[in-house]
Amino acid sequence: MDKPEKLREIAARLTDHYGPIWRRPGGDLLDILIGTILSQNTSDLNRDRAYAELRRRFASWEEVLSAPVEEVEQAIRGAGLHRQRARRIKQVLARLWEERGELSLEFLAELPDGEAERWLLSLPGVGKKTAYIVLLFGLGRPFFPVDTHIARVTRRLGLVGENEEPHAALAPIVPRGEELGLHLYLIRLGREVCRARRPRCQACPLADLCDYVLSKLHPALRTLLRQGHPPPLLVQYEDGDTEPAHVDREGMLALAADPEVCYLEPSRKLSPKEDPG
Repeated sequence: MDKPEKLREIAARLTDHYGPIWRRPGGDLLDILIGTILSQNTSDLNRDRAYAELRRRFASWEEVLSAPVEEVEQAIRGAGLHRQRARRIKQVLARLWEERGELSLEFLAELPDGEAERWLLSLPGVGKKTAYIVLLFGLGRPFFPVDTHIARVTRRLGLVGENEEPHAALAPIVPRGEELGLHLYLIRLGREVCRARRPRCQACPLADLCDYVLSKLHPALRTLLRQGHPPPLLVQYEDGDTEPAHVDREGMLALAADPEVCYLEPSRKLSPKEDPG
């Protein structure tokens, strides 16, 4: 299947696996932007704590703008990189005040997609992921933000090449209307299953669509992913060693996820009845 069709199948499977997304676009756009700046290269927990403390100490964004940068740094220290983030937040607020005369991003709702994107990308410290989160989560515009989890998952699935920029590669193939759900589903899959180290391929609903898994499987085993028990296997390791294995489907996928395993094949020639190919 081609990449757009593959991504539609992925969206359908993840919806079945995780259930429907009830979140809907909306919220104050400047709040979303500041929260996203705080989320860069840190955990959701650290972001939430830093954002809550920032709002506790300052009653409005106008107060943040007029406060000494050191006070803003202290408020968001829990997010890490607090000096850099504090400067960026104040620069964004200053730019808004100078250009618009108010601290609000609601004017973006009146702009076409491309113009709204360009305006956000012109802000200091705002890249595509941050801009697209504001546009998708705040306005429901058809943008697809890519974080480290989504980049890793989509590369393993074969949707993004190793040398491709993920936003550019995914934008033309994400199904219209599926942006928000796919974003949240793929992040969850990346955190819980398709981890950077020791991915849990045996628990993945997309294993039979995944280039990372399929590249390690003999063609006959690829088809057997959707069927019952695989035949006895011969496991080939990166160091050249081999050993037989008798495992079920989940065990085969666990072996495929092992970074020390380079290839899995049937340990004997399959009969025509056994060979799905």
